[in-house]
Amino acid sequence: MRAIILLLVILTFSFAQEIEVQAIVKGKVLKVHVREGQRVKKGQLLMEIDPSLYLAQKKRLLGKKKEIEARLWKVERDYNRLKVLFERDLLAETRLEDQKIRYDTLKAQVEQVEGELDRVDTLISYTKIVSPVTGRVKRLLVREGSYVNGELQPHPLVVIEVK
Repeated sequence: MRAIILLLVILTFSFAQEIEVQAIVKGKVLKVHVREGQRVKKGQLLMEIDPSLYLAQKKRLLGKKKEIEARLWKVERDYNRLKVLFERDLLAETRLEDQKIRYDTLKAQVEQVEGELDRVDTLISYTKIVSPVTGRVKRLLVREGSYVNGELQPHPLVVIEVK
């Protein structure tokens, strides 16, 4: 009796995958914290982009918000006074409605500025570029002192090889 023995050999090939890390902000590259060939961990700081443009924009928005809030305070105070006059039948309803529209408009403007501030804060956080994966830096595509403009189109910064 003959036994046939089959030997199954499974070969596995490990193909490296490349991840391109991009910037979606603009500014000067202040510091590159890695070098080509270096191993990096997920969440590790790779580079920093100057946040000055966004910090200036935030400062401008905070000033705008204070200005609108000051006007809002006055319009609200006047609205409350007019409401008392209206309740005593000493004021036409249209005057009260006009003041209410001014109040609602300024309140909406404050909310818009707050939304813009949230956007700018998010962009400021994006000036610190961290590795999305654990791997090895295959190529650095920018150097310290170079300028990136990721707002128009994501700007490639680093290629990381993942195994």
